[in-house]
Amino acid sequence: MSKYISVFFLTIIASTVLYFVCGSLFDGGDYAETAIYIFGTVIVILLSFLISLMYYAINLLKRNI
Repeated sequence: MSKYISVFFLTIIASTVLYFVCGSLFDGGDYAETAIYIFGTVIVILLSFLISLMYYAINLLKRNI
């Protein structure tokens, strides 16, 4: 189980770093940009959770075959 938790945190860290690196290319300061960062971070967290669930499902199917 700890393997899947580490996959979750690894994908969260990697995607958050990439999100903010790519986001720093656009220099704004508008309130809409702050909202986009918030929604983008939420999406990154949810997609990281889905990636770890898919990793778990793939390993579960490999064990059953």
